[in-house]
Amino acid sequence: MVASGISAIVFAGILSAYLFVGRNLTRLVNTQHQEVESRRTLGRITQDVSAAVQLTTATATDLALTKQVSGGTTAVSYSYSSSNQNVTRTDSAGTQTLLNGVTAFAINYFDASGNAVTSGPQSVKSVEVSYTTGAGTSAAGTRALYSTVSPRVLLRNKPALK
Repeated sequence: MVASGISAIVFAGILSAYLFVGRNLTRLVNTQHQEVESRRTLGRITQDVSAAVQLTTATATDLALTKQVSGGTTAVSYSYSSSNQNVTRTDSAGTQTLLNGVTAFAINYFDASGNAVTSGPQSVKSVEVSYTTGAGTSAAGTRALYSTVSPRVLLRNKPALK
């Protein structure tokens, strides 16, 4: 009787340790996946913004630009949907979802002097993107949040305003 009581306590300890390790590993995998997706997304945004010759839309959640490609220019847009919690990229090839589980998203714009721009895309010379993604569930103990703030990306092909 005493041996089965002690065995029950030991097995309960082993089970709780197993669950603890499993949740932490799942959280770690979620964080690593979010980091990979974040780097891929920031790389894509950086390439497009660096090649931009003109911004056509510059809001806190949407960015539309014209960039140079071989043989001319093409329109590219990025959009955040708070209802779907995703960020999409649209160009002539179609729409692609870049990030899922986005809980917060903001695009900040700056002029050639580094001052924040709040009116119109004409005076924008650099762009900064910040967002937070989440993966897993709180109920299961596997929720992982990952926040990212990009460096300011200079529109290299757009002339500075005088």
